[in-house]
Amino acid sequence: MNKNLLIGAGIVVIGGAVAASTLLNGGSGEKNIFNIPQQQADPQSDGKKIEELYFDELQNEDRYVFCIGKETISGDYKNTIAGIEEGEINYVSNDLSVFDKDSNKLYILGRSIDYRYSGNADLSSGAGQGILQINESGNTVEYYKKNSAPVRIDHNSKTLFPAPERKNGDWVAIVTKSTGTVMGVTQTSTEEETGDAKTLCSYFSLAGDPLKNGAVITPEFFSFKGRCPDYSPNPGISFSGDFEFECSNIDSKQGVELLKDYKEREEMRDAFNNINNDLEPQEDNDLKDAIDESEPVQSPEDIQGKLDELKNEMKADQQSR
Repeated sequence: MNKNLLIGAGIVVIGGAVAASTLLNGGSGEKNIFNIPQQQADPQSDGKKIEELYFDELQNEDRYVFCIGKETISGDYKNTIAGIEEGEINYVSNDLSVFDKDSNKLYILGRSIDYRYSGNADLSSGAGQGILQINESGNTVEYYKKNSAPVRIDHNSKTLFPAPERKNGDWVAIVTKSTGTVMGVTQTSTEEETGDAKTLCSYFSLAGDPLKNGAVITPEFFSFKGRCPDYSPNPGISFSGDFEFECSNIDSKQGVELLKDYKEREEMRDAFNNINNDLEPQEDNDLKDAIDESEPVQSPEDIQGKLDELKNEMKADQQSR
């Protein structure tokens, strides 16, 4: 075949492609004469597609098994680091979990937690008497992707984890009322802050014979009851209490629907918190600036010094006359 014909055919093809591109997209400042809309990236739409693929993957029953469960930790807390504080903890978590047959672990994908603590502390000493009343309460809801989800049970290490770490450490309202008496004078004050729940129940081993150690295991159900192992994160802090956990299997479609519900509830909570933060009264900046720019409060010595200086100036002025 004639080489020139081949070269010519290539030029026609390339030229045709360039022309088509120009007509469709507009070239050299020309508009798209056919008004064909160009596709643009939509991050939100792409994110939804990826999320739906994730939910579809979780419905692979050859790999995943869903279960809905409940965890309860209750018992007595004691802190002797500063004075003597004693109180009662009650922690309840309703969970949606999934067991991954590949990793051999049970993951928490969604949970709603209700927490309460009520305690008293005696800070009495030789100088006087002090009493603290501590009340802690909190509710939170959490949604997790599996790659960042806390592990409830690791069957590889035969370990069950009570109250895996929460997403945020400031979801609990802590109100401390202090009453102190010194030399017959009694004063009362209240402090408010936020923090995390007191969850001092350590992990349980499922090695050996778990049925004898408080576990009930069937193809559709798992439960465990036990006394929390001795655990003290710091010397002087201790917890004596009971742990209960159970989880019943549900089908994958129902599991994904519940998971979507946890996601929506977490988003609603976050939106509500953002609105509350926006509505909080802001500090009066004008007043703050006025205070910052005002002269510092003077001591009696400073005032007396200025009076003496003024007297000397007046005396010198009279003498000059």
